Amino acid sequence: MKLKWKKYDHGTIDDALSESFCLYVFHHPKDDDLPYYIGKARFFGTNQPSGYKGSARYNGGYVHLLAGILRSGFNLYIAKIGEKDFVNVEGYEQGLISLWNPIRPQRRKAKIRLPVETIKPWGGS
Repeated sequence: MKLKWKKYDHGTIDDALSESFCLYVFHHPKDDDLPYYIGKARFFGTNQPSGYKGSARYNGGYVHLLAGILRSGFNLYIAKIGEKDFVNVEGYEQGLISLWNPIRPQRRKAKIRLPVETIKPWGGS
């Protein structure tokens, strides 16, 4: 899977809330080359083109936390993988976790890891 990242910050949070079928990464510039957290979401936020999604990863009850994270200097990077490929999202997530070794400890499942082609969008190696 080839991943192309889009950057979001506190000023573009509403745009991020419309993303779906994606992988996402939180990164803080003070962390140099390491991401903080890598995740996956069918619906990242509640501003979906098809309407409000209560099942969104960052639903109405968590948008304030996302805003606080981004306001504190973190950046959010989202790579769409599409609805068709979302069936393999956990394998791609595991591939990224293995490749980038995030600061936040995350569950690792080597048996389901799938390869990803990407570069660190914050300019790391």
